[in-house]
Amino acid sequence: MTTTGSPVAVPLSRAPSPYPAATDVAGPPAPTPPAAAVLALGSAAPAARIDQTDVFDGFYAQLYRDVPDARRLFVEATRVRRRFFTWDPRVDLAAGFPALGARVDAWERETLALGRRSLAAVLDGVDPARVGTFIMVSTTGYACPGPQAALAQQLGLRPETRRTFIGHMGCYAALTGLRTALDAIAARPGELVLLCCVELTSLHVRGEASAEQAIVHGLFGDACAAMLLGAAAGSVTPATAGPATATAPVPGAPAVLSTLARTFPGTAEAMTIRVREDGFRLRLSPEIPSMLAATTPAFLTDLLAPRGLDAADVRHWAIHPGGPRIVDKVGDALGLSAEQRAASLGVLADYGNCSSATVLLVLERVLRESRPAPGEYGVMIAFGPGLTTEAALLRF
Repeated sequence: MTTTGSPVAVPLSRAPSPYPAATDVAGPPAPTPPAAAVLALGSAAPAARIDQTDVFDGFYAQLYRDVPDARRLFVEATRVRRRFFTWDPRVDLAAGFPALGARVDAWERETLALGRRSLAAVLDGVDPARVGTFIMVSTTGYACPGPQAALAQQLGLRPETRRTFIGHMGCYAALTGLRTALDAIAARPGELVLLCCVELTSLHVRGEASAEQAIVHGLFGDACAAMLLGAAAGSVTPATAGPATATAPVPGAPAVLSTLARTFPGTAEAMTIRVREDGFRLRLSPEIPSMLAATTPAFLTDLLAPRGLDAADVRHWAIHPGGPRIVDKVGDALGLSAEQRAASLGVLADYGNCSSATVLLVLERVLRESRPAPGEYGVMIAFGPGLTTEAALLRF
């Protein structure tokens, strides 16, 4: 994981098949190889990287001067050390808050720049003609046809490439994009799928001074993460391989075994995003961590039990760090160790909460720092408006 804002791509093992015999892996027998695998993962971030104390002292201290305990809420409660910003508020907001149109225009420009960098990283060495589906996810802006269409042309994707934009679903939307990618691969296993999540939350700073907004604007940062997916090793046969298939899928790529999504009734107002004339307004209830701690264990049982697994069988966890209390409470509810929470809290400290891109940043850190062994299991899980939880079970 880099913290310089430069594009990176996680190198995946060229080891033998990631599906050893059941006797080679502790736990339940290995399931039938799935249809999809993560072949590459990369990220990029804006140029402005600012320490949390500097951005508070240089801008937010004045904005929140009448909010009791604002500095503690902004700096200490979030546990964010530094973040990347498209707009440095100390400079770009010195003359006042821009109208919504200027914010969306900036989103389009920076999305194009960050998307180009992260997608180029995951496509390095890959024939772009092999990409059959391109999925882009964002909650922080809108344009039509937007940066996705321009990126498809700049990356050399075929005019026939199927484009899907998933907008305004919040922090869990990377998993929505992932399951959309799995559907595409199941339908056309001879093709590759690109997934790109880009969120530019710094463009929506508003003048509202409250304890809630001090936490919101202290928590969220900007980043882009991209993923290349394809049919898992052994799942493409001459009968199913399409003309775009130039080489076999990469052995050792993390395989996606299953996914699960659930929206919990009666929780819709706990987290909301509303469009206002001066930007997007996010509401976060302080009860969210407790709600998620209460619902996540049973949710994960439903994800894992069909594979004969439980949480104790999962070694690697990519938990969306919506905030530090979410990681703490969900981690406690699942009995996770400090090591299993480290990637999530590390991304929170170095990037903040980057909405949909965050869980991919966490997976990127797990791959780089934990170096999962073939046959080990992992879970990606994220939470967002609804309240909605989505997760994916991985096998490395």
